Order: sequence, then C-alpha cells, then structure tokens
Amino acid sequence: MLAYAALRVPTLAAPVLGAGALGAVFLGLVLWRGVDELLPWALLALGTGYTVSLLVHGHGVDGAAPLVAVGVLACAELAVWSLDERYPVPAERAVVAARVWALAGLAGAGLAASGLIVALSASQAGAGLIWTVLGAAAAVLAVAVATRLVRRAG
Repeated sequence: MLAYAALRVPTLAAPVLGAGALGAVFLGLVLWRGVDELLPWALLALGTGYTVSLLVHGHGVDGAAPLVAVGVLACAELAVWSLDERYPVPAERAVVAARVWALAGLAGAGLAASGLIVALSASQAGAGLIWTVLGAAAAVLAVAVATRLVRRAG
C-alpha cells in the first residue's frame, strides 16, 4: 500500500514512506509486545501516507482505493486476532473456521461494495441521481453484510 502511495507522488515519497514506517513500527510493537493500544495509531499512520498521496496527486478517484481499504481491514482484523491468540484459552476449530469465513466474507463484501462505489463515482454520469442511489445502496448493502457476518460469527 505504501509503495503504491509513494509511487503515485514521487516528490513526496519520503513523507509517505516515513508515515508508513512509523505505522509499521507501531504495528510491530502491537504484534511483538502486545501493546494493543498502538493498533489504532498504526492504522492511522499507514492510512495517512496513502491519504497524503491522494491529496497531492489530486486526480479524481483512485481506482485502487478498494484494494487499499480491504488491505487495511485485513491488517486490523488479523492483528486483533493475533492479540486474541495470546490468551491461554484455545479456540475450538468451529470458532476459528467461523472467524476465517467471517473475515473472508467481510473483505469480499467490502471489496465488492467499495469497488462499485468507486466505479460509480468515476463514471462520466456520476452526478446523476441514479448513480447516487446505487452508490448509497451499495454502502447499505456492505453494512448489512458486515452486520450479518458479525451476528453469524457471534
């Protein structure tokens, strides 16, 4: 994600990679030492590098945004899962399988919905009412799928 962001704006590669390095250090501390309070800051630093490249690049919609979003989601979920595995209570196979399927479903639904939203916003007729309605429906669908997956896993 950060290499992509740095390549988008080569003039600001150093700050973008610096924010990414800070996020990677925080994420390393989260995983290595179990400092779970740093996880939001790690994700914020990683996202900041990408956001800076978007703001500076300034050319409309980034087609890779859905992949970046799913990558950040997977990073956060897997980090939390890693922290949960530190407890001495082993999880049953069914629980682990349900968690894997829930994460895969959430990532897939998020990728589909965000891809649809990016495609609609990048289209020439993106300002029309029908595209706005379809984009809102895609966002609602993503939240509905996420809610269903959480209820099913819980």
